[in-house]
Order: sequence, then structure tokens, then C-alpha cells
Amino acid sequence: MALACHPPTRRATLSAALRHGGAGFHGVAGSCGSAAVEFALLLPFLVTLVLGMSDYGALIYQSMQVSASAHAGALYALRNGYNAGAIQAAVVGATSLTVTASPAPQLVQACVTSGAVVVTAGSTCPSGGAPGSYVIVNAQAAVTPVVAFTAFAMPSTLSSRATIRIQ
Repeated sequence: MALACHPPTRRATLSAALRHGGAGFHGVAGSCGSAAVEFALLLPFLVTLVLGMSDYGALIYQSMQVSASAHAGALYALRNGYNAGAIQAAVVGATSLTVTASPAPQLVQACVTSGAVVVTAGSTCPSGGAPGSYVIVNAQAAVTPVVAFTAFAMPSTLSSRATIRIQ
């Protein structure tokens, strides 16, 4: 398929003739070559932009999968109680992404202090209540970029943590 070249307009032809004094004037070139040059100049930028968007889109998707895996492990602990092996199996089986439950799930005694879960060794919390049993579930996955190139900084590992009170 041939490109459609646009012939120079009458106005462009006249203005070029006046600039050159009319001597040796053979017309003004069309826009056929300039479009190809502009496309060739913009193509590397556009390809880099599309590849970067696809890599960051994949990174966001993988991050959501790792987070969902940690939450799946915490949900398992809430429904079935603490069982480290079963929680790890729930984390690994929650997604098709290769996720590990690392570090292993933990059962801790903790208190909620200023909106944060604080692990305690005592039998009372600073607020005066008894500490609760919490399960801390971690999930990690290695980042696998769609296209491996160093134009964009990408993390090498994604991780997520979910903490839930079971008693």
C-alpha cells in the first residue's frame, strides 16, 4: 500500500518562488517524507512508553496478587484457627503467581495501642485489658517483568503482611 503524498499547495509554491526570486524554481516538496521522519523519531519513545506501561501494569497486578495471598492466609486463620502449615498452604494456593509464606505465619499475644497492633509479653495491655491472640501472615513473590530492560527501576521482591485477631 503506497502512502498518499500531498502535493504542495499553490500558496506554498508561490511563497517559495518569491523567496528564491523565481530563478531555478522547481516547486516545493510534498509532505510524504516528513511524516515518515516524524514517525521514525517518535517510534522509540512510543515503544518505550508502551513497554513501561505494561511493566508497571504487571507490577501492580502482581502486587495485588501478593496482598490477596496474605489476606487469604489471614482469613484461613480466622475461620479455622492457627495452623502454620495450613496457613502457608492457603497463602501459596490463593493465586497462580509463585508466592511464598515467608517468613512463616506467627501466633502472637498483642495489644492494640494507638491503632497499631503491638506484640506484648505481659498479661495486661497498657490500656488495662487482656492481650488478644493475633496471627501475622506474610507473603512474598519475586517480580517478573514483562520485558526485562533497565530503563525503569523495578523492585525485585513484592511482600505483603496481614494481621488478624483470632481470639
